[in-house]
Amino acid sequence: MSQKTTDKKNHILKAALQLFSTKGISSTSMQEIAEVCGMSKGSLYLHFKSKEELEKSIYLYCIHMISNSIMQVELETQLSPKEQLQQQFETLLSHMLELREFVKHQLMDGANPPKNEMSGCIFEDQFTTIDWFKTKLETIYGPELKPYTLDLILMVSGMLISYIRIMFIPEYLPLNIRNMSNQLIFLLDHVADSMLTNHYEPLIPSDILSHWFNTDRKQASIQRHPLLISKEMRFVLKEKLCEGDQLTDALESIHILETELVNNQPRRAILMGMLANLEQIPEVEDMKKELLEIVKLYFIGQSDRSL
Repeated sequence: MSQKTTDKKNHILKAALQLFSTKGISSTSMQEIAEVCGMSKGSLYLHFKSKEELEKSIYLYCIHMISNSIMQVELETQLSPKEQLQQQFETLLSHMLELREFVKHQLMDGANPPKNEMSGCIFEDQFTTIDWFKTKLETIYGPELKPYTLDLILMVSGMLISYIRIMFIPEYLPLNIRNMSNQLIFLLDHVADSMLTNHYEPLIPSDILSHWFNTDRKQASIQRHPLLISKEMRFVLKEKLCEGDQLTDALESIHILETELVNNQPRRAILMGMLANLEQIPEVEDMKKELLEIVKLYFIGQSDRSL
């Protein structure tokens, strides 16, 4: 897909998202979207075959936008793991506040088909999210927290859902997003400390938790977010390679790769080119293969794929 086509599709998605947020999907016609985008209705259908396809693309666009924004914080090496998590909470809540009117209109619209597309995408990726969060908590509070990580995840998930629900109250309470994310970290600190101090029996026993992560997630074909893989690649390269042109070129390739991965429509030539630049570095071969398998999924359904 050319950059010009990608830019045009992104322009359509942003315009449609704005209209859907203002009027709702059922009250917005493809003709209106085409007019806002400065194109004919026929040209619009060249990019999206139906309104349903456009609607699904917007849900995926929102999911990827939030996910990529959260994972980009993971690359902020000047932040501690706890500071990263606080900023990631803030990023998630900020995006949900931005999308509030869009989601409200979808709920008001009622029963049109993919109303559950967004939640479907979230739950489809739940193992990956839980695994990432589990690792993050154990990094912050130490491996001794391992028996209690799922308990903490359940607590934080419930609070995040409650915070998001507050945003949908008709007379929205003027809560500060940063204060909300700081409160989550504050409560996490105190609950984690209490768990470690009192050694109480976790809600989910360790043997069941271990079985779940080691068996069920494999059956679900869990894949890491590509930015987590690129982060690990950068760490390994800095540890294994001496300073020089090879390290500089490899890190530059990873930076370009990351920049392209967070685009709504990443370009295959750029992704494959940057991965090819890492071919002669055995230290990251396994991670490169893992990343390649994920990159392949980006282009399923495209007539020009040949990975």
